This record gives sequence, structure tokens and C-alpha cells, in this order.
Amino acid sequence: MKTRADWKREQERFLAAYDSVRRQLKLIPGVREVGIGLRRRAGAVVDDAAFVVAVDRKRPLSDLAPGEIVPAAIDGFPTDVVEHREPILLLGFGDENDKKNYKTKVGGISISSDGSSGAGTLGCFCKQTSDNATVMLSCHHVLLDGSAEIGAGVGQPKYDYSCCCTCNEIGKVLKGDRNLDCAIASLKSDVPFFPKIRRIKKADGTVEEEGLITGTDVAVMNQVVFKIGKRTGLTRGKISLVAPRIEVSVDAAFSRFCNRGDSGSVIVEKASGKVVALLYAMPDESGTTGLGKPIAAVQAVMGVTVLPSDPTASYTESMYEEDESDAFALPPASPFEALVERLRTTEAGRDLLEVFERHRDECLSLVQARRGFTVAWHRHHGPAWLAALGRSAREPIYQVPDDIGGVTRANAIARIVEALRVEARDDLRRDLDRLAGPIGTALIGAPTVQAWCERLESVLSRR
Repeated sequence: MKTRADWKREQERFLAAYDSVRRQLKLIPGVREVGIGLRRRAGAVVDDAAFVVAVDRKRPLSDLAPGEIVPAAIDGFPTDVVEHREPILLLGFGDENDKKNYKTKVGGISISSDGSSGAGTLGCFCKQTSDNATVMLSCHHVLLDGSAEIGAGVGQPKYDYSCCCTCNEIGKVLKGDRNLDCAIASLKSDVPFFPKIRRIKKADGTVEEEGLITGTDVAVMNQVVFKIGKRTGLTRGKISLVAPRIEVSVDAAFSRFCNRGDSGSVIVEKASGKVVALLYAMPDESGTTGLGKPIAAVQAVMGVTVLPSDPTASYTESMYEEDESDAFALPPASPFEALVERLRTTEAGRDLLEVFERHRDECLSLVQARRGFTVAWHRHHGPAWLAALGRSAREPIYQVPDDIGGVTRANAIARIVEALRVEARDDLRRDLDRLAGPIGTALIGAPTVQAWCERLESVLSRR
């Protein structure tokens, strides 16, 4: 199974040949666009890189003249032919789900500007490189839609105006770029904000996604990402195209990746917490694919730098209509989220999170539905061990106990991995064979999560 580093090397190999291959393929009649991404089979994304060739209309080979046929490979690289689709911009028109007015502004919430015909999403907060001022990032077609122009007021959840006053104004449009579909707006000095994306909680009150941002990075093929938008909230997917734009194919657990109103959301790599793109459109009404602009290009054109979250700071994310007692603060309430945030700080930890994201749904299904694994998980106190690791991640001085309920760490790891290997599919079993040894060895001898991460980094760096 390829790691993120493997995929990045593969991606760079394709990028080095991109200009030459693109020139050759664009000579073929009907070819509209050439990209770099993952191959599709029967409509599903598979883990094979290819030059993705978009044509006006796919036709049987028997209907094509020799000069109209896209070769199966070019310059030693495989190709994949898809039909060209015009992007559908994701501006909302009054039927969005999240219309709350947040006391503390965060990314992933509804905004609109004076003169706009709809509403979109506040992606995240940035610093202007010219004067270090805090600004809001979204799409050009969100902040400069309709009659909106530079200097227009920006409101949250939307801009309201009457003959005597304006309501909910939090800033003004500063600049935008139509070609890259990005724009920034100022933030009033008296508007409280926190540099993160809004927290998503499950029905039982536990945190599904904290929304912390650790910085920015390039998008890499086959990596799991998430976005939080005003229309569809939290969704996850996989990077399936990296040139000439970024495409995200939805995770099977979600019905769609995006919808109208999600424009302006930032696309974040799940394992690292780094922003990789700005969501601006979808290629068709199904919403199973999202289109993004590379965050590096957005930052360069707008003259900004994405603000990372401070995981040690406190904030409130309650709405104006809620009681103040409903407010909550960092660090994350969920032990699992605390563990995730700690793992993100090392390369080995990020690789481990990447593996977990690939097998997340299968593991949850095994816990819930496969009796053999469920019994082993609970008999050896899997939830309690996970909680202890989470507490150690959140409280560095807390030491993970040597045994829980008479079950030692070594025994718990051995028995749970053994049960998982019996029930797992081939892909998960291969990753267990590769990683269970070094992970278990590091975990057995480490008194804290900090020590575990250090040992894990040392062990995996020698492999």
C-alpha cells in the first residue's frame, strides 16, 4: 500500500511529463482537457495514477477514426478517458441548512455580501502579507456575485440591509480574482473569531471533527480530505485529480461531497490538518465530486497566509440564539480527536492516520457488526485503552496504565490485532502485517503518547 510520500513521488513524476504529454494529447480532435489524477473503472475511483483525458463525448472505438483515438499509454504513462463536464458553481440560493449566526466566527459558516444573489461559505481566516491584518477567505463568486463589488459589506449568516440600517455586517470585500475564483474580505475589529473550521458533533455529543487547521500543503493524489460547508456540513473524500485543477471524489459513507452553498469551503487533508484547496464548484448536480483551486495559488494571488489554529487556546462556538452555557472550548472534548491532533505532529503519526482513514469504515463496521472482533475488542478493554491514549495526548503528564482490568498492554494489542487480522479484508490485512509490529512495539514500552510518537517515528524511519 502506497504511503503519502509514495503518492507524492508518483505525482511529481507525472507533473514532470505533464506539459509534453498535454501538448501531444491536445492535438487529438475532441480532447478538451488533460489532467493528472486517479483512474476510474465503472464510475468508481481506483488507486492507479493516470493522465486523465477529458473529451467532448466518449464514443465506441469503432466510431472513431485512427487520429481520434486517445492512446492507452503515452510516453510510458497510462491514460484514462472521461467526458468533459462544465463546472457548476456552488452558490446557495436560500435553501441551505446552516443559517445560524455564530458569536465567534469560524470557517465553514454562512456568509454573503451586499448585492449578492445568494450565500456561500467562509472558508478560513488568513493574514495579509502586506499589513498582517486578519481577513476572511472565500470564493470570488460568493463575495463578488451579482452587483456586489469591492467595498461591499459582508454579513454572517447573510448581509441584511434596510432603509435605515445594516444587520450582521462583519467586514467588507477587499479584493478578488475571477480566474482563480477566490476573494478576501476584511474583518471588523470588534468581531470575535477563531482560526479554525466549525466543530461537527455526533448525535451523542461526541466530536466527529474538531476542524483545527495546522497550515497548508500541496494536494496529493489518493489522500483523504474533508470539508465543512454551510450547505452539506462535514463530508469526506479522496483527492482524485491534481492537475489542471483539484478534484475530490466523495467517500462511500457520504451521499455527496458538496452542494450549492458550499463554495468557499476549504478542503483539508484529514491526516495532517493542512488546507490544500479552496472548494469552488462541482462538475454535475450529483455533488459526488468537488472541484478546488490549489491553496498555494490562492494565497499567492490574494497576498495572504492561512492562519493555523492554536490548540491550546479557548474559544466559544455557540450561536446567538443559544445560551452561553452551551459554549465549549479547546482542547478537544473527544479523547480520540486529542490523539489525532497529537499524531499529526510527526511524519510517522501522519502516515499512521492516513492508513487509519483508508480503513476507518471497515474497522467501525467490524466493531459494530462482526461478533468475533467485537468480543475481542471489548474483552480486552479496547475502548478503555483508546480513552487512556486520548487522555495522555491531551494531558502529557498522564501515563497510560500498564494494565486495565487485569489485561496488559502487550496482551491487549496481541489479541485485538489477532482478531482484526481474522476478520479484515486483504488491504487491511496487508497494512496490519506491515505496521502492527512497529506500532505495538512502540506502544508497549511507551508510558505516554508523547513517548509513543517519538518511538514510532524512530522505528518507522528505519524501515
